[in-house]
Order: sequence, then C-alpha cells, then structure tokens
Amino acid sequence: MTTIIMESGVDTDEFDRLVSSTVQAMRHSLGVSCDELAKAAGIPSSRIEAIERGGTTTRSERHDIANAVAWLSNHARARALFARA
Repeated sequence: MTTIIMESGVDTDEFDRLVSSTVQAMRHSLGVSCDELAKAAGIPSSRIEAIERGGTTTRSERHDIANAVAWLSNHARARALFARA
C-alpha cells in the first residue's frame, strides 16, 4: 500500500499542534527539562519551548528532537538497569 500526502492539503496548524503535544509528552515521560532536551538535541531551549507552545518546526528540528528523545530514553533505561545491580 502506498500513501501519498499532497502538501496543498496538509493542515499545518494541526500538524504543529500534534508535534507540540508529542514533544511535550515525550519530554515529560522522560522527566527531563526543556534545557536537557535542548542540550541533547543540539538546539536552543527557546526553540523547544516555542515548539511546545505550538510553534512551527523544521524537518531538521523534528529529526534532532526525535534522536535526542531516543538517546535520553536509552540513557534512562541504562541508568535504571545499573541502579538495580
């Protein structure tokens, strides 16, 4: 099955709200601050805050944030494993 998304039909405001709520939920689930996520993602914390308020994102920012969340998640799991040992 192939999915085709036509750019002219994309509701960018809805997409920005989705990204906003996702970034915020992931950050909260990991228990990290905006500053910690920003440092891990390599982007200014003011951008994380703006994104969480529903600001627009670039593809590059979304990629950097996704990688940072994955790294933070793996790091948290590793800390938990070593804490139990």
